[in-house]
Amino acid sequence: MASADLMQSADSTVSLIGQPACQLGSVLHLVSVNSAVAGLEIAVCIAFTFIPTLLLKSGFSETQMSIVLGIAPFIALLTVPSMGRMSDNCRSKYGRRRPFILALSVILVFALILLYFGQTISAEYRVLKVVILAVGVILLDYSSQAALNPCEALVSDMAGHTGGGELGFTVYSGMLSFGSCLGYLLIALDWHKIGISIGNREQTAFMLCLLLYSISCAITMISAKEVPLKPRTNSEFVPLVGEVGSDPGYASDDNEPGSQLELGSPLLPTKAKNRNRQPELRVPLLRRVTPLTAALSIRRAICRPWNIITAGLTILKNVLYLPLAYYRTVYNAPVVLRNLYLADLLSWIAVMAHNLFYTDFVAVVVYGGKPDAPLGSVYDLLFDEGVRMGSWGLLLHSITAIVYAVFVQEHMIRWLGLKGAYKLGLAVHSASMAATVLFSSSLTCINLAAAASGVGYAVVTTIPNSLVTMYNEEAVTYYGTNTWGGVGEAIAILDSGYYLSQICLSVVMGHLVELTGLPHYYVIVACVAGVAAILISDKVVFTKKDLE
Repeated sequence: MASADLMQSADSTVSLIGQPACQLGSVLHLVSVNSAVAGLEIAVCIAFTFIPTLLLKSGFSETQMSIVLGIAPFIALLTVPSMGRMSDNCRSKYGRRRPFILALSVILVFALILLYFGQTISAEYRVLKVVILAVGVILLDYSSQAALNPCEALVSDMAGHTGGGELGFTVYSGMLSFGSCLGYLLIALDWHKIGISIGNREQTAFMLCLLLYSISCAITMISAKEVPLKPRTNSEFVPLVGEVGSDPGYASDDNEPGSQLELGSPLLPTKAKNRNRQPELRVPLLRRVTPLTAALSIRRAICRPWNIITAGLTILKNVLYLPLAYYRTVYNAPVVLRNLYLADLLSWIAVMAHNLFYTDFVAVVVYGGKPDAPLGSVYDLLFDEGVRMGSWGLLLHSITAIVYAVFVQEHMIRWLGLKGAYKLGLAVHSASMAATVLFSSSLTCINLAAAASGVGYAVVTTIPNSLVTMYNEEAVTYYGTNTWGGVGEAIAILDSGYYLSQICLSVVMGHLVELTGLPHYYVIVACVAGVAAILISDKVVFTKKDLE
């Protein structure tokens, strides 16, 4: 923990870290709230490792595989900013974030079931098998990534009002890395030799992922106690983003130290000091749907076929409008948020170019395997062994990330400041990518480089989210207004960089590797993007001094 003088310094670059744990609730409670994050990361690891191989073995080309892998991030890119805005204004009795986490979790579970049974379909029904696997891949990819937005907003709701966002997102990053460790361990172990087998290797991993995610999601849903967002009236109002440290909507367990909500807490509506304040006019996003109204709507649609055509054209128009809406969302965001978004986009390109394709790189470059080799052939066995050994490298990557985020990063921020720590993490990542290309013939060297790259992952998953929380705590200072969006929408814009990075990689990398036959470009792009992110980060606002 940081000393008292550091916490009292208004201009300190580490003002976000070192807050007493009692102000946020116990670390154990933070871990339980972030349990779903670990489960999501398990699903992400399995998706990024097994799905490319699964698609290639099912008859997809490199280009077709890249297209399928790019669909889910594209959908997330267009829908998550709106979802973040909806969660900021959600009035469910279960809170603002948990309904979205639960809905996306249902989609994730359904996707895992599709991927499990899709592999049991015989070759006689190849088209059906390909369709089911493609749908399962898209749903799993989308739900596992989109669900991170309400999880991040939940952490910000919980931690932001105390000024302890750094601790909250340190635990968040640690749980991400812990989930990565479990995910890559599921992939690296030979479950047939252990005696646990539910179908083939991929099917066993999907079912274990389903079990672990269900448990972790249940822990989060139970432990995260949110205060429902209430409509404003003439006599009460919810403070604006710029007037309090965080959005309302979160309450910790009353039994935990420092978690008791006091009278006048910014998390709850209070009596308006200025009774002349006009209530905000809110328009419901969706009308309440009952079985009777649903039946009447279906009946009207059947009786009036033109309504179906009109509805279809409306949906098509909205889909075509989504890219423009996304551009406007980013363009209209405050300048400090746009600069952070650009740096975060390049950072995620660097991280994902490595994490998405590392196992393929090891399987092809180091082991000499071929993904399209006949099943059971020497090249097929070499490819599978390379994927398994590459998973050990990603496991080391995740272990480094969790150790650095939890035990080292706080000290680096004290020493170098937020900007210095951010640049250091990206520099270590870029250097490890360069080492991977230079020593690609040695499995030991590239796995050690993969381990070192975990430093960059820890930085990218911690500091940008902490900066968004800091911006929203003092919206007038950083945004120039206290009426721009909520923390859910701000984090959604940041998350869109994560999705866009995958889209860019899916569009470019498949064609590039297929044309050249060199998987080395995966790592080269990761290195170059990391260096570009370091250069762009000079425009990012890390402290109030950067505004001058």
